[in-house]
Amino acid sequence: MATKEITAWKQKAIYRLVAPENFESQEVGKTFGSDPANLIGRRVDVSLKDLTDDRTKQHLKVILEINDVKEDKAFTKFRKFEANQGYLHSKIRKGMSKVDYIGMLKLSDAKVRVKVMAVTHKNAKTSQKKDILAKIAKTIDGYKEASLNDFVQATMFGKLGTEIYHNTKNICPISRVEVEEVKVL
Repeated sequence: MATKEITAWKQKAIYRLVAPENFESQEVGKTFGSDPANLIGRRVDVSLKDLTDDRTKQHLKVILEINDVKEDKAFTKFRKFEANQGYLHSKIRKGMSKVDYIGMLKLSDAKVRVKVMAVTHKNAKTSQKKDILAKIAKTIDGYKEASLNDFVQATMFGKLGTEIYHNTKNICPISRVEVEEVKVL
């Protein structure tokens, strides 16, 4: 009598993915794995709309990384947050200027790279762009003492963008400020 071979697929278990505490530790999906140790380091893309039930945040994506597995739950931590490129391009029109800021920020518990896009109502002069970049850098440096969770909440829910807007609107008329990306290094 022939022995029946067990496929690798049947040996895998289902693990529920749990979001970090700042997203109320809700379940964000499921994944398969044969060994819990193999799950650690795996990344998961989740729309911010799915995490918050806010349709206005559907253009934002959060990337979580599995860092701990207990029983049938895989716990995640924040890795990256980014805005959809198509959404960002739709905010720019002819006759506007786009000012891009990319900088590093050392928080109390992590180091992050931050990308911010400011769009002016009309073409801005080079000196105005430099002043806008300086104000953006100064505003972001104000978060040095914050924790990663507090900074992520401020960026995802518009507090940082609003602060930058209010600090830069006197230099040149600003139509939009968007945080493009926050990445943990």
